[in-house]
Amino acid sequence: MTTDSTRPAPHYWYSAETDRERAIEVLEHLRAYGAADSAMQRRSEKAMRMNENDISALRYLLRASEQGTTVGPRELAEYLGIQSSSITVLLDRLEKAGHIRRVPSPFDRRALIIVPTVPTDQLQRAILGDVREELVEVASNLTPEDAETVVDFIDRLRDAVDQIDTPGGDTATATKTSTKAASH
Repeated sequence: MTTDSTRPAPHYWYSAETDRERAIEVLEHLRAYGAADSAMQRRSEKAMRMNENDISALRYLLRASEQGTTVGPRELAEYLGIQSSSITVLLDRLEKAGHIRRVPSPFDRRALIIVPTVPTDQLQRAILGDVREELVEVASNLTPEDAETVVDFIDRLRDAVDQIDTPGGDTATATKTSTKAASH
């Protein structure tokens, strides 16, 4: 990523407090967007007859699949913060609806891997938050550089959030990664 030469260089009178206030303002705006997005998600869940855990599980599985990683039931249960008995019920429900398949692990015959099936248009809308043309229009007004910055920021923020209160999650690594990426 290159530095935009039209932006003023940081001045010596900018304090750490100003940086913190700016960061808090950004996070407050993200929270407001998150609340609006959650309301839209609830509307989609109702229309799809799926609950929040179903949608969260499918998002996690699709993201892992896109990254070429596999997910087992225990890892998914830890991510969602639910008991093993609850993950079984959730997986049964998703499998019955045709959203996932459970396949034997190529590394351990006793283990299972959860594979998302190719989502239908309706499922994709629920998983991706019912991407509406109004939202696409706003995002399409970003320059390619701004879009890259926004996507990078949101990905790093999501990764940091995913590590918070996660058993075995390394918040120090997430913080170091975010700090390192922010300094570029």
